[in-house]
Amino acid sequence: MPRQGVWLLFAVVALAVFCAGCEEKFTRPRYETIHVGMTEFEVKQILGRPEVKFSDSWSYIHEEPFYKAIIQFHEGRVSNKAWYDEKEMDTYPDLSK
Repeated sequence: MPRQGVWLLFAVVALAVFCAGCEEKFTRPRYETIHVGMTEFEVKQILGRPEVKFSDSWSYIHEEPFYKAIIQFHEGRVSNKAWYDEKEMDTYPDLSK
């Protein structure tokens, strides 16, 4: 293989490896796969690292467009979850600033 071809192949492989880690983990479809009883580890595998982490809940926030999820835990397992987006925030005057 000519020298140029080797460098081009290297560049393509490097770009593919870099982009593999760029996938947006916190999305509505991924959120929908979270269910009561899942472990904290399973949630982190699906949604990634939370923006805010308390002992009993994790918050995930996406800025543009705005959406947010709160995952509540009891004894290390999902006990409840909630989704908020721009449409829902408009119905709450104190949150629609």
